[in-house]
Amino acid sequence: MSTDNGPIPGEQKTLMDPEKGAVRKYRDLFLGPVSTGFFFKYEIITTLFSSIPGALGFALRKLFFRRLFASVGRGVVFGRNMTIRHPRKIHIGNGVVFDDNTVLDAKGRDNQGIHIGDHVVVGRNTIISCKGGDILIDDFANIGPNNTLLSESTLRIGKYVFTAGQTYMVAGGNHSFERRDIPIWHQPSRSKGGIEIEDDVWIGASVTVLDGVKIRTGCVIGAGSVVHRRLPAYTVALGNPLAIVKKR
Repeated sequence: MSTDNGPIPGEQKTLMDPEKGAVRKYRDLFLGPVSTGFFFKYEIITTLFSSIPGALGFALRKLFFRRLFASVGRGVVFGRNMTIRHPRKIHIGNGVVFDDNTVLDAKGRDNQGIHIGDHVVVGRNTIISCKGGDILIDDFANIGPNNTLLSESTLRIGKYVFTAGQTYMVAGGNHSFERRDIPIWHQPSRSKGGIEIEDDVWIGASVTVLDGVKIRTGCVIGAGSVVHRRLPAYTVALGNPLAIVKKR
């Protein structure tokens, strides 16, 4: 699909396609290419069990939500009011905990989706969203509340990584703007290689991690920093512009 200014990018293409009805657009946006039977199962499970409070809600979601995903391990806790999109491309390990209002969105045509390892904790209101890319979170990671993890390429988070609140990571999503004859919205998005965070990294509150960054093992990132370049192992960095202040 295109306009006079060029192709329409991303999910807007699905939402604006005049040849698709409202139900088809909804299915494409939330589920992708699934059977009609799975579509109705998704609707029934999310409608009936998503918002039930208390222990009863946890028990029912533990029983029924696992039927939506590509794979789910033992002892997974699903919080209230989760948004789940393209669940057939989401893999969840053992002992994972999702707090209330989290978003899991694995959309994309050719991507692998979201893979979450064992004993990961995902904080309240956190968004984990593929925009055609992949997100991989390894064992014992702790993703804080109100985090946003976006990927148009690959975003990898290692073992024992923990992030404080309001962390923002975007792998890809670098909009071209060389042309002035068409809107930036219509110009292609480019990747600088995604984001890789190795094991045992602590990321402080309100940190932004940009595309193309590799944070090596054992780093500590101070609150409010903007990470725009690679960091060697066991360094402490902070600020905007980012500066390495010491070695661990």
